[in-house]
Amino acid sequence: MAKSKASTGRTWQAQKSALTRDRIVVATLECIVENGYERTTMSKIAGIANVSLGSMQYHFKTKLDAIKAAVNYLLEKRLADHQRDLQDMPKGANPMEHAIDVYWSHLSEGHFIAYQDLVVAGRINPELAAVLKPAYQRFVTAWRKDALSMASNWKGTREQFDLICDLGQYQMEGLAFGQLNNQLGQEQVKKVVEFTKHLLVDMMVNTRSQENQPDKV
Repeated sequence: MAKSKASTGRTWQAQKSALTRDRIVVATLECIVENGYERTTMSKIAGIANVSLGSMQYHFKTKLDAIKAAVNYLLEKRLADHQRDLQDMPKGANPMEHAIDVYWSHLSEGHFIAYQDLVVAGRINPELAAVLKPAYQRFVTAWRKDALSMASNWKGTREQFDLICDLGQYQMEGLAFGQLNNQLGQEQVKKVVEFTKHLLVDMMVNTRSQENQPDKV
């Protein structure tokens, strides 16, 4: 009986520790959104997470350790949200247009704002840049896999498909960075998003058509 109680106690402590760690990771992202990367400190993160600085340092020795965990959580959350919303496609909608709408909606949310701050900070922080690059590459690989699964009637090559996705993804991400500090007006942004959707749909159709043409003798 005593052994069972001890086991239960250890399990609860492990769960409690995991919950505290998760709370710190989320607080790290909140701190970055609110203060920017440079002004994010261990003390501020601990305050947002409502834990002591000692508890904060028990889970993460340095700010960069907390950032590493936050980056992985951030991209996993973005990918999970993306996968969920891709499945919620309106009846009769074009898959490419739906994919662009989903991705653009996510680029306007807090998770991408935090990622923007990290990317900017990474320009002068090699350690942070080294964390961001592989995490982003994993995100892109999974993102492309999801996109390809929606294009069930795609007849072109994988290289052509990736190029079309490159154009759409980086166009949208560049537009999201252009929105920082209201550098671009909402009307201009809307026009670019709509133009990009039509352009990519045309590219998908035309590439398939070219692939189906018989070789010239």
